[in-house]
Formats: sequence, C-alpha cells, structure tokens
Amino acid sequence: MAVWLRFTITLVAFSLIGLARASAEPQILGLIASLEPTSLQCDRGQCGAEFTSFCIEKRRRPPTLGTVYKIHDPETLIVEGVREDGETVRFQASGLLDIASARGRSAVRISVPARFLKDNGLASIRVTVGERATLIPEPDPNTYWVHTGYDIAVAAGPLRSVAAAIIDHGGERTGAALQTARLINALPRAGRASEAERDLVWNSVELSPDSSGYALVETGFDQCYRVTWSGMMTLRQCLGSLHDRWISKLNVDYWEAVDAGS
Repeated sequence: MAVWLRFTITLVAFSLIGLARASAEPQILGLIASLEPTSLQCDRGQCGAEFTSFCIEKRRRPPTLGTVYKIHDPETLIVEGVREDGETVRFQASGLLDIASARGRSAVRISVPARFLKDNGLASIRVTVGERATLIPEPDPNTYWVHTGYDIAVAAGPLRSVAAAIIDHGGERTGAALQTARLINALPRAGRASEAERDLVWNSVELSPDSSGYALVETGFDQCYRVTWSGMMTLRQCLGSLHDRWISKLNVDYWEAVDAGS
C-alpha cells in the first residue's frame, strides 16, 4: 500500500474518532465524599460552592465549563438549611440543586438560587456529599452517542465501586484535593482576593495538621501565595490548578485499573 494511502486512511480514522467523541454526551462523573458539610456562599443571586469530582468514563469527552449534571441517587447528597435560630431543615437534593462543571472533570459547582433561602427563612444552606455519589450529564438527544440505561448502570455500579477504592479513598492526594477545595471556596469567586483575604484564608479554613494530605496542601498553598502576589493568575486559580493535578493523577490510576481488568 502506498505511503500516502496509509497516511490518508490513518487520518480519516483519527477524524472519525474525534467526531464520535465530539458528538457524544460528556463523561459521567463521580463526586468524592465531603470531609464535612460545605456551606454555599451567596453572590449575585446564587449560593454555591465547588466540589471535587472525577471522570468515571475514560472514552467519552470531558465536560466543558457549565455542562449541566444531575445527581444519580439523590440520597447521596444531603442538603440542610439553617434558620436564624439555629434550627436545621433537611431538603431533597433532586430538583433543588443546580450542578455544573466548574473545571472540566475535576470540579463541579453546586448551587441554589439565593431566593430559595429567603423564601424558606434560611440564614444559610449547606451540602454534604455522601459515599459513591455519581453525576449524570443532562440528556442531549441531539448527540450521536447518548447514555443508555445500561451505560449509566455500569458507571454508577461496578465502575463507581472501583473508583471508590482508588479515588475516593486515594490517600493523601484525595485528602489534599478536598482540603484545597475548602480553601478555594473561602476565596472570592471572581476577581483578585484582597491582601486581607489572602492573609486570612488559611487560618479561616482551619485545616488539621493531622489530616491526610495536609503537608501537600501546606506546601502548595505557600507556593501559590508567593507566585500570585502579582501577575495575571489569582490565588484561587493557582489552588484550582493544584487541586486538579492531584485528582488527575488519581484518575489515571483508576483508568489503568479499569483497563487492566477489561
């Protein structure tokens, strides 16, 4: 076969693979269980926070910014409102929470309209992620490769079980990612943090030196604090990059384990 013909066939094959990925629904994601309840911070009509996520489906495309997701099992997300007098009220996650990709497959933003707090007499609202929480992208009938019931069952069942062992309980990297997410949520969502906010964020979050991954977070925060004192990158963006790097390494370990067992 002529070299040019082999090259043409190869090029077409890669083009078809790229087309299939582009016309497919994005990856189903896993949510790592929270270290503790995460308060949703209110700003510009929305109350929200970032949560650590990861990819369960290697061969689908990663989500783009703002890709909408739904929780597969609403019981894996605990939503609590706190009234002014301290009374706690439990709400159903399904139909209440807005969930969307914040940074590819590594972080999602969970939010509710700020109006919801006022309508229900709440001073604050918080979300706790339970074990093996799974996010399904909102169905898109216009895509070529949609998620079937079987796809979802496999991703939320046996694949999620493998991911639980490797990512959810991934040791210091998992702990570091979860603690870094807490620091991220303590910083302004947009714009640069003020000097006071930068100086106070570490102590305000109160991370435990005995927690898994603390040393990684401490070193990473110090580096980000220094390199973002000036320049284009914000402290929040730098911490987001660290967070995503730790999750990416765990995701690769998970993909290799799944490939080895297939």
